[in-house]
Amino acid sequence: MKSNRYIASLLVAVLLSSCTRILDKNSLNQVDSDAVWKDENLTRLFLNNIYANRPGFDNGNPPIQDNICDETRVAGTTGNSFNVIYGAWTSSSNYFDYWAYADVRKANEFILGITTKSTLRDALKNQYLGEAKFLRAITYFDMVKRYGGVPIITTPQDINDNLLVKRNTIDECFQFIVKECDEAAALLPDKGKTQNGRATRGAALALKSRALLFYASQLYNTQNDLARWEAAAQAAKAVMDLKQYTLWADVRRIMLDKSNDEVIFEVQYSKPDKEHGWDAQAKPLSIANGIGPKRCPLQELVDAFPMANGLGISQAGSGYDPNNPYVNRDKRFYAAIVYNGSDYCGRTQYTNVEDPDGIGKNFCTNTGYYQRKGVDETNKGYSSGKGSDQNWIEIRYAEILLNYAEARNEATGPDATVNSALNTLRARAGISNPLGTNISQDSMRNLIRNERYVELCIEMKRYWDLKRWKIADRPDVLNGRKYTGMKISKLGTGWKYDRVVVDTKPTVFLPFMYYMPIPFNELIKNANLIQNDGW
Repeated sequence: MKSNRYIASLLVAVLLSSCTRILDKNSLNQVDSDAVWKDENLTRLFLNNIYANRPGFDNGNPPIQDNICDETRVAGTTGNSFNVIYGAWTSSSNYFDYWAYADVRKANEFILGITTKSTLRDALKNQYLGEAKFLRAITYFDMVKRYGGVPIITTPQDINDNLLVKRNTIDECFQFIVKECDEAAALLPDKGKTQNGRATRGAALALKSRALLFYASQLYNTQNDLARWEAAAQAAKAVMDLKQYTLWADVRRIMLDKSNDEVIFEVQYSKPDKEHGWDAQAKPLSIANGIGPKRCPLQELVDAFPMANGLGISQAGSGYDPNNPYVNRDKRFYAAIVYNGSDYCGRTQYTNVEDPDGIGKNFCTNTGYYQRKGVDETNKGYSSGKGSDQNWIEIRYAEILLNYAEARNEATGPDATVNSALNTLRARAGISNPLGTNISQDSMRNLIRNERYVELCIEMKRYWDLKRWKIADRPDVLNGRKYTGMKISKLGTGWKYDRVVVDTKPTVFLPFMYYMPIPFNELIKNANLIQNDGW
């Protein structure tokens, strides 16, 4: 009976949803729970409600996943992100908790119903089952990367069940996620054979690639089992071998051109039914419409972008000029970063100390840079946390190429396939010089990590990379470092550039922080949950 009441209440929520352009709906008042599995539209509505809960654009005030590492800072000195980077957070104040068992239960209800009660045609039944398994797998992955081992629950729990479920091991959780991905991939259609925004075979295989790369990484693979790296390489190669995805030619428009050929899985938005504040949160006060910039790129990120010839700015022969630092950089730099004198939103954007929108001014940049990545510069109808409807790209093909390069390099060392994956990415960025063939494994590792840094910047990926590589607690990374920006002032007819410290205190990342705390409220409800060490 509890299960039936849950489905009935869920359907009411779905049917009252306003997301008409993304998730279709019918005007119904009451639905018998068993009827859900006999009607294609009702079944799809139930599934769409699970999709609707997928995290997308981080609309917190301030958004923190890019601001708590070496990518960006919010324009200010206090707020949620600063509590994290300065170590002032607890099991009761984790600003990006994701103990998502409500979503797990929805998926479990759907999987049970579609497999035991559905009268839909087999092809559609299998597709929907695959989608639910994918959504359950990605939900578990997002919990495991935060907390480590979590309880694996695969059936809808009843009041008479044992609700005090213990945590599974990390190994068991990754094995479960991979199994879910394999089963989903076997059921799902290829790209182009289903509605945009829905899980496909490629999405399931891509999630498997991500999960196995994490499982092979230093945080989880303490003995450096090379078989794990090999499995991760093979998983990424399986996505590449589908030949269904390519890099989008225009690096500036990857996040703007919806459902393009690089997108593997995305969370969809459509104004006015479902929107976010990405554009407003990237603008200086003069054009932000009631808000200030929430992600100002750090100088360390700016410095990571190669020159157009492919060399790093500190390498001999790069051509980098510290007195003219923004010329001849690779295309990703110009697609992601607004610097002093940039053409931005139809005007020249200055960030110098004498400009009203310059560094250090209230609600303007505190690093000397603004974010361009993913911003629709033609959009005028935004304010604070709304007015934008770019789709959130959760997985794109560039990540798969990077996954493959990293896993293959760790498993067997650099080879032609590693070079090929990286050269493909770098060519899209305007770098025509191919990588050499005499690169050591350590040097290739550093190169790959830097490529992830710049290619995936401001996409809420970097923090998790620093953790899985188990380098976040190093004093040169996130434990005891103060990050910087660029103070720019007029000097004759040109500009003077002075690196300045942005962080008011050293960052704090202690070894126990690799795993986040289990939410305190969950510990109270379940005595069998054991808190992560240190919290």
